[in-house]
Amino acid sequence: MDAERGPDAPAGPVPPDRAAYEFALYEPGPAEKSGVRALAANQTARISVLVLALLGCAVTVAVMLGDTIGAQGLLVGALLALVPAPLVVSAIVWLGRVRPMPWKSLLFAFAWGSCAGALVALLANSWSFDKLMDLKGEEDAELLGLTIVAPVVEECVKGLAVLLLFVTIRSSFKGVLDGLIPAAVSAAGFAFTENILYFGREFAASEDSGNGLGTTWGTFIARGIMSPFAHPLFTSMIGLGFGLSLLARSRQARILLPLGGYLCAVGLHAAWNGSASQGLAFLGVYFLVMMPILGALVWYAVIVRRDQLRAVEDELPGYVAAGWFRPHEPLLLSSMADRSRALRTARTTLGPAGVARLRAYQADATLLAELRRRAGRSRRGPMPEYPQQERELLDRVWAAKPSLGHVIDHTMPSPRWRYIKPPPGWGPPGPMPYGPPGVAPYGPPAGAAPYGAPIGWGPPAGTAPFGPPPPGWVPPARHPAAHPAWGPAPPYGAPVPWQPPRHAANGARAEPTGQSGSPWGPPQASADDVVPARTGPPGPPIWYARPGDAPHPPPDGPPYGERREA
Repeated sequence: MDAERGPDAPAGPVPPDRAAYEFALYEPGPAEKSGVRALAANQTARISVLVLALLGCAVTVAVMLGDTIGAQGLLVGALLALVPAPLVVSAIVWLGRVRPMPWKSLLFAFAWGSCAGALVALLANSWSFDKLMDLKGEEDAELLGLTIVAPVVEECVKGLAVLLLFVTIRSSFKGVLDGLIPAAVSAAGFAFTENILYFGREFAASEDSGNGLGTTWGTFIARGIMSPFAHPLFTSMIGLGFGLSLLARSRQARILLPLGGYLCAVGLHAAWNGSASQGLAFLGVYFLVMMPILGALVWYAVIVRRDQLRAVEDELPGYVAAGWFRPHEPLLLSSMADRSRALRTARTTLGPAGVARLRAYQADATLLAELRRRAGRSRRGPMPEYPQQERELLDRVWAAKPSLGHVIDHTMPSPRWRYIKPPPGWGPPGPMPYGPPGVAPYGPPAGAAPYGAPIGWGPPAGTAPFGPPPPGWVPPARHPAAHPAWGPAPPYGAPVPWQPPRHAANGARAEPTGQSGSPWGPPQASADDVVPARTGPPGPPIWYARPGDAPHPPPDGPPYGERREA
């Protein structure tokens, strides 16, 4: 390369002058990824490896349980464990219906708890029990294993599912329920495998003693009916810690809250296991500790869920004024009944793909309302990433409307009442302007406004009726194409005017053009040249079938007149 001619000079021997290296640019080739890095970058490969690993854990657990309780005990235990598992998982998922987590994440959590978590717990508990028995004896080893080793190990492996989801799909964690739901589902999977062990072991013991299913049914009632939510209750403390850490701004709190949730889970688990063999002590822990905590946790989850719907109803009208939503959408999105009706409409008109798009649209709108509610309530104002997150959610909601326009515009919200707390400054009504009843029996005295507002109602002069906006609240940005008064036209065009469906007996709906007199139009001449004779007011044909009537074809004779002679 010639330094005087620049970098475009043809290649040649490099002169010894140091200036010759001025244009000698080193351009390394693309670095080839190693096999491990290439595998980690491929999503399909990652999922395949994860599925194979969980299947391997499931087979290993099945083999270990089969060696312990036998094939027959394994089959009976699995059948009995299948009874409470779907009910528990359904109840847990129901709490997160407002903004559900991806089903793949919940499936991973259940598979992790039932396969990988159960395998690690079986190996760790067996190894620790053998070591403790050598040191303390069988009785002390069993007590220490139940109250110390098992809670520490089992809550760690169950909570690891939440940690893995928190690290890999951090964008899906936006609230308290996003940590609580997968934690409880992981614990439900772990309880499913543990129930197989307990039910199968009791069945094998009853077969050996010739007692039939007596003790097995007792264990099923204790674990499957009285305490199916025990493991989900313990591990939900870990999920609650992860969920609360999402709302914390201090780095210290984000680390301490999950650790505090883990310690609470271990403490509850240890108290439960320690009282399991104590008779009356177990009943005291069950009714005085576990049941109140479970009730408080469910109450808190329901309150959070209701607050999500309330945030949609309160925050989205600001975006309606800015042109991002239609006026009825906040009401449509703030009711689970209306959401279900919209999903049924999408299922019949758009198919499974439309249902998935509608669920994503509902989740994005809910997340947008939660984000704005959190920014308005924060004492420090919105977080730095708030504008970017708000704009991303608005773009996603707007992009989903072209394919969902028919469902959104043809699903009207159901009427409902809501109590609104009076704003500050509103006092009780004052005295009647025309005195008590009986003084003026024929109306108010002269000069009094007969339909005016009673004295004492209304806010004080110069006070906004609903108070000032919260600190840090800013109005949402308007849509780029928003009209100054009514907002932008929807991306899918103007809605089609709604028309009532006609009964099947009437055939296809007639076009409105060419119809006169009645909405059905004049009767047409038939093939045998029947002349319609209009007598009386216009109306539907006599063979018109109302909804609920049995449809029947028109009679053979001319319904409107006589046959005209040729």
